[in-house]
Amino acid sequence: MPRWPTDSRERLVDAAMSLFGEHGYAATTVDEIAARAGVTARTFFRHFRDKEEVLFSDDDSLMPHLIATIAEPTGPVAAEALMSRALSSLAEVMQPGRHELRARQRIIDTEVSLSGRELAKQALWQRAVTATLIERGFAEEHAEVLAAIGFALFVRELHAWLADDDGPDLVTRVQDALPRARSVLDVVSAR
Repeated sequence: MPRWPTDSRERLVDAAMSLFGEHGYAATTVDEIAARAGVTARTFFRHFRDKEEVLFSDDDSLMPHLIATIAEPTGPVAAEALMSRALSSLAEVMQPGRHELRARQRIIDTEVSLSGRELAKQALWQRAVTATLIERGFAEEHAEVLAAIGFALFVRELHAWLADDDGPDLVTRVQDALPRARSVLDVVSAR
């Protein structure tokens, strides 16, 4: 028999999100999160290094998914097609969790330290994407720019989707953003 429930991680995330919503991020302690989840603080630290990490727990599955999509052997592929496929795939995975993502973003937006952690996570992802693009055969300078543009597009469309109940879904937003980005680059280049 396990010493702690097998669903402890999910229970901890649910408890933390509830408490952050009820009392605010700063006022919520690890002990309160653990108690709400029905586990000990020690169990909390088996899953997360701190309460900030609870907010970014989806990264454990999302980043590998994105990297696997980029690395998927499909033969030679144009940068825009690869970006479209990778970002659309990520959007498809994230789309069902809109309610949770919205609640998470509200919490992150209330704390400067959390915004910094979010940016640090994005930088980590961007480096991993760049390395994967290089492995696929892109030149380093092109891989860096492609990864940066991809993240800028995705983050912009994710935030717009979270803020807009009536607009298109996340996959559509991401797919529509790529041609618009190309036209913006053309306009900027023409000046």
